[in-house]
Amino acid sequence: MAEIMRVLSATELRNKMRWPAVPHAAELREADPETKIQALSSFSGAYLPLTETLTFISQVLAKIREVYRAKQFGCEEFRRYFHATAEVLHGERLRPLPACLSSITDTGFWLTGPSLMGRTAALRRLVEILGRPFLVEGEHPAPRCMWVIPVLYLTYPTCGTLQGMLRDMRERVLSVIGGYDTDINALSDIEGWRGQNVAIAICTLLNVGLVVLDGGGFANVNGHTAAILQFLLKLRQHTGIPVLISGTSAFMYCTSFMGTTSSNLVNGPGLHLDPIPKPVPLVDGVVPKARGVWRQVVTWLWQEGVLPEHCEMPAALPEWVYGVTLGRFGWLVQGFRALHVTLVTTPEMQQPGSLTEDAVRQIFERTLQLHTGARSAIARTQEVVSGQSKLAVLKNLDHLPAALFEKPQVYEWLDEAILSRI
Repeated sequence: MAEIMRVLSATELRNKMRWPAVPHAAELREADPETKIQALSSFSGAYLPLTETLTFISQVLAKIREVYRAKQFGCEEFRRYFHATAEVLHGERLRPLPACLSSITDTGFWLTGPSLMGRTAALRRLVEILGRPFLVEGEHPAPRCMWVIPVLYLTYPTCGTLQGMLRDMRERVLSVIGGYDTDINALSDIEGWRGQNVAIAICTLLNVGLVVLDGGGFANVNGHTAAILQFLLKLRQHTGIPVLISGTSAFMYCTSFMGTTSSNLVNGPGLHLDPIPKPVPLVDGVVPKARGVWRQVVTWLWQEGVLPEHCEMPAALPEWVYGVTLGRFGWLVQGFRALHVTLVTTPEMQQPGSLTEDAVRQIFERTLQLHTGARSAIARTQEVVSGQSKLAVLKNLDHLPAALFEKPQVYEWLDEAILSRI
């Protein structure tokens, strides 16, 4: 608990959020190709947080600490609220929040942007920072022993219904507090007619610090989406627990159809992860002083490989790969993994001047060929939207930037699509 409540410095938070592509890469630079290929199997987990992401995560952590600090069993009002919550499991109604929690505002966070911009990677690092659930022993008037679940991480239910999300909540909680001898019907009331109230009470009794719903996309939006958002709002209002919603730009746009439910739910700080801008061009073959974010990310991914020290990155590599990956971090990581494998298995390409633009583009194109439709749709977003491109736009909405939704034609298509579902 002390670790959760500790304020991290900017440097420490950056180090905790960053995740290496190949752990202990420096020790493998002179290893044999087979060992290097095995090590590169973890490359897809590489993550380098942007400055704005670190700021957002800092705000989330600060709010979690604020809510935990407010829960004092020495306060009679909170103590009565906490113990009364247990009665909800036996059919009693939910209790209103005590003043110590109801006075805390801005507890509805949101994280959005096109697919492959690292939203889920950032949230996974946040989960790692908060740590695993644990038991804490207290002294009177606090309970003698109680669970603390720093974060309850849920993915958007595949069935797209509130019932599916409640079922996922039950399974997630049982994976923490259950065991091999747990009753098969344990916490089954979460899936019953009183499921919402039971789930809310359990979150309070298990001292959940943050509830995350990640993975919302355009395909998930249906007639049940409003019920999911309404439940999360109800949970936040009756527990004071911060809630973080993460979804694509298309998903978050579609939630605007839910009216005040959506606006009340995401009432706190948020972060929109735009595609990374194009790199600053070379000046007479020399990297400019203002390198830009894209060039820094590409340089980091090159260094994260297991190449020998003499193998230097071509100065123009950031420009070579931008047109293929279109500023998406996920596609860049996929392409780089294939590039590193190729360089490991083809040592002659490691020599200065041997790695050409055509060779790099072929490697990236081959790796990302399954995403050709989405990449083509993104490349055409700067053009005038025509009627013939309606299907291409709608089926790739999760990959497209939020600015596209402001185009009148796309706005009309999207409204038609959403109204037909809800």
